[in-house]
Amino acid sequence: MTDYFKPRERDILFRRIEGITPDVRSSDGKVTGHQLLGHFNNSLREICGLQRPKRPGNIFERTIGKWLVFHLIPWPESAPKTESQLAEFVGQEKLAAFTNDHATFVSLLQTFESQSSNQTLGPHPIFGRLTRDEWGKVMFLHLDYHLTMFDIHGDFFARK
Repeated sequence: MTDYFKPRERDILFRRIEGITPDVRSSDGKVTGHQLLGHFNNSLREICGLQRPKRPGNIFERTIGKWLVFHLIPWPESAPKTESQLAEFVGQEKLAAFTNDHATFVSLLQTFESQSSNQTLGPHPIFGRLTRDEWGKVMFLHLDYHLTMFDIHGDFFARK
């Protein structure tokens, strides 16, 4: 399984992240690149303990669901279909200027990396306590899922 903390895979993700522009849209046309940054930023704020999670996970998600995601089934996400789902997807914080939100995203990723190195990350909002390896997998899967949703693909066969 892929891992955010593997330098080569993180570098590929960062090259893909540069493909997020204000005008890029998800493949279904419902979400803009700026709204995607809002989603990433709010998710990272929750993970880093800077914002209360939208909802806590339940016992099923923290046990069986977590095991299924890490060992058996594909990443369980879906695109927002209604205005209220889109508002929830983007999150609680108002979007600022695109360049500011992009800089915030990079800064929050650095906070995530620092807290994971120091082992000071709190529990995942859905899956509960995670090891550093599990955090690396969850972060990679989350970023990859949404970048793919925007047709922003990486070259995992590129030379180092």
